[in-house]
Amino acid sequence: MNQMMGVMSKALDASSLRQKSISNNIANVNTPNYKPTKVSFEEQLRQEIQSQFIGKQTNEKHITIGATSGLPSAKLVQNQMIFNNSGNGVDLDYEMTQLSQNTIWYQSLTYGLNEEFNLVKTAIRGR
Repeated sequence: MNQMMGVMSKALDASSLRQKSISNNIANVNTPNYKPTKVSFEEQLRQEIQSQFIGKQTNEKHITIGATSGLPSAKLVQNQMIFNNSGNGVDLDYEMTQLSQNTIWYQSLTYGLNEEFNLVKTAIRGR
């Protein structure tokens, strides 16, 4: 698997986790004291890509310092903001907007991944 497919695969995992988080937030819009969750992925990926410092390894048993070959995984982060008197922090308009944005992002990623697979298929066939 090439690096682009790996990045798109991780982005799809993050988008799937984001879909679950948004659905859970919408389902709990009337639950008192519910704290909504968000998915953190893009910022971690940006930091990993921009990481310039790499430690020199003189032995394979040394701990890797700086940029790693692995891609970051998406994490759930709990939002501490409260929007109404019941202690619930879900803003339904915001969640619906995020749901639409995530749906478009997921479709774009699946389209891009399909194109990568089509390129590999074309290379294998030799046409």
